[in-house]
Amino acid sequence: MFRLECEWSDARAPDRSGFDLGHMTLTSDAGTCTSKGRSPDQGMMLVIAFADLLGGLKALVAGGAKDYLFVGADSSFTLRFKRAKKGRIAIQCGTASLGEVESNELCRAVLQGVESFMARPESALPPGDAAGGDLEMSLREFRAAVPGM
Repeated sequence: MFRLECEWSDARAPDRSGFDLGHMTLTSDAGTCTSKGRSPDQGMMLVIAFADLLGGLKALVAGGAKDYLFVGADSSFTLRFKRAKKGRIAIQCGTASLGEVESNELCRAVLQGVESFMARPESALPPGDAAGGDLEMSLREFRAAVPGM
């Protein structure tokens, strides 16, 4: 089991932007890792981080990369994804291991986490938001490149 959940730092921002800060929480059978509640603050520009995360996972799963280091946009929050045996991906959050996850399960969970977060009314971005446009393109490319998405 793997899950990605996200939240805005300011849940009620009247002028939401793709550059607003928020937090990611990743949960696997081996544990939980979050950017929330850390010192210094590890909130990140979520929409930009989503586009980066999708692109990195696409390169890892469909592009043949051996590993991918995710660094949250405007944050020191890091995740390392590394190919393991039999189609699995090992996930490291800072110094903590989140274990290994089947690559398809990881990709589905990340895609579902991003899509469900962005579908919330409080996540609506204004038309023409630059980061929102980048995320839409990343979502299309991810779905097209990663089998089963």
